[in-house]
Amino acid sequence: MELNQVYVKTAKGQEEIQNRIYKLSANLRRLLIMVDGRSTAADLSSRLTMLGDVAAGLSELETGGFIATPTPHAPSPKLAAPDLDSAPQATQPTFNLDAAKHVIQSALLSAIGPAAEYWIECVEVTTTPQQLRLEFDAIRELLPRLLSPPQAEQTWRQMEPVMLSLERWLANRATSATSPPAPTPSTPNTPVAGAATTPPNAEFNLDTAKGFIRFTLLGAMGPTAERRIERVDAATTPEQIRVELDGIHDMLPKVLSKRQAEQIWRQLEPIMQSITSPTS
Repeated sequence: MELNQVYVKTAKGQEEIQNRIYKLSANLRRLLIMVDGRSTAADLSSRLTMLGDVAAGLSELETGGFIATPTPHAPSPKLAAPDLDSAPQATQPTFNLDAAKHVIQSALLSAIGPAAEYWIECVEVTTTPQQLRLEFDAIRELLPRLLSPPQAEQTWRQMEPVMLSLERWLANRATSATSPPAPTPSTPNTPVAGAATTPPNAEFNLDTAKGFIRFTLLGAMGPTAERRIERVDAATTPEQIRVELDGIHDMLPKVLSKRQAEQIWRQLEPIMQSITSPTS
């Protein structure tokens, strides 16, 4: 594998991100999420040092059919596929969903590090601009809670151009629409409100939350976390996950050092906030 090689996700890779049916390891899944069709193997290796041997991971993903090298005649259709599903071809050039995801993921990873993995995955599984708009709202509320004010402002400044581009796309779409669901096309919030009833899972993904909690607890506590993980896996609603997170928050200082407990909770806290923020 050459370090200047660029990879794209295949249909199998997209299916794994959406449904977790191939049971990739946590590190391989994180690496798969960060493959964006733009970053070279060298870029990924330098950014994702916490994942170990990135080159070996890319080779394994390629062998498994989750990623592939784009062929000269195929990259454009592959990279444009998500936009074709979510918008008419006439508006497609004005907003590139894959490019937007890449900017957000890179900014979060750079600012927050491994603790951003849950939100990076939430961004990755979005399939429409409307879903991404919901994630933007959550991220904007999250940043001041995890970073200092200057850091939060700087990180948001990196993502704000994407947000503005998305707002323009939504506004243009509302203006050109003639159907009754968009009675006030001058405000970009109208199409978002109309679309929010379709993708509620963009606000909170139960399976993603469970997987991240499981991975975090196992990494911090090892086999002693199994009973708590079983309770998390048995949860069927966001409210039940919140109850379990409350219990985990109380448990961590009793089984870990104060510093370790704070570090682990900092990774889990965004999940708690994603449950509570919509109702606040």
